[in-house]
Amino acid sequence: MIVGPSPGKPIPLAESFEYDGPILLDPDAYGHHRATPDKPFLLPDGGLEGTNPTLGDVLNAQINAGYTAACTPTGYIGAGDTASLQAAAQQVKALGRTDVLFVAPLDISLLDRAFFTQTQAILQDAGCPVALVLGKQGDPLTQSARIIPNLRTLAATVPLMPICTDFNGLDLMAHGAFAAAIGTGGSIRHTVPPPRKPFAFVQNDKSPSVLIPELMCWWKGSKINKLCGAAPSRAPKCSCETCGNQALTRFLYEEDQPEAIAHAVAAWSVIADGLLAQPTVRDRAEYWRNICHSAVAEHEMFAKRLRQVDPLPVQTPLKQWAKLPAWPTE
Repeated sequence: MIVGPSPGKPIPLAESFEYDGPILLDPDAYGHHRATPDKPFLLPDGGLEGTNPTLGDVLNAQINAGYTAACTPTGYIGAGDTASLQAAAQQVKALGRTDVLFVAPLDISLLDRAFFTQTQAILQDAGCPVALVLGKQGDPLTQSARIIPNLRTLAATVPLMPICTDFNGLDLMAHGAFAAAIGTGGSIRHTVPPPRKPFAFVQNDKSPSVLIPELMCWWKGSKINKLCGAAPSRAPKCSCETCGNQALTRFLYEEDQPEAIAHAVAAWSVIADGLLAQPTVRDRAEYWRNICHSAVAEHEMFAKRLRQVDPLPVQTPLKQWAKLPAWPTE
């Protein structure tokens, strides 16, 4: 999945990416437009001979550019705004097309207790697969303890493809989602309300985010180097095709980001391959829980190897994935 151009810029041709598999273009309208019931989609202002392009025209442009299916240019759907979500879903359903994904960039409140039932019903009635994007400053999965179970319910009841996501994509594929798109950088592993101003934790730290596969989390390269600098022999190493058993302490500078991205894709692809190799969805869920449980335990073991007094903190979603029943009926 390619993140689309800024509004007003031409759509790149799919063939320009030299990729043989299915390829989609996320218009990323949610980064520039907040949906309203009257205007749930971000459409170009000017068309041929003074006409305004329709939603169908925008979708056709993606198909004509060679993409496998078209993704709707849905604006960011704000907190509790089920009216805009309903308006967008109805417009997509009215098209009656089989080559469209309904991009649903939802403020995380819409998947919490107060609005989940209504959100689920709207998405079930959209008449096409849903490309889900979670929105919140910070990690959307930490909004409440209900988010992950609700997302799993959604994956089991809606044709779902989480995009602009992190390991949540694999969790949902383990519980019924048909595909997922994991962001190559922190800014595209969830979204924030427009105008997009994601919060940066360390403004002057240019080291890239680095996936530590055993811990199932991304750390800044500077953090890995600081923790392991005094004991380089204990630093985590990676045997993926990008790293070739090199230490993960090497990602220190901005120019290291492409290699850090390539490492992450190679590393999480191994986990995804194991997940998809399971014979049933239920087996996927059990495999996934075991992976997460091992990652939680590895935090403690890693701290001991580094001779840290305190255990390394485990991210809340990972703890929840490890503790929840593999399958809701258990």
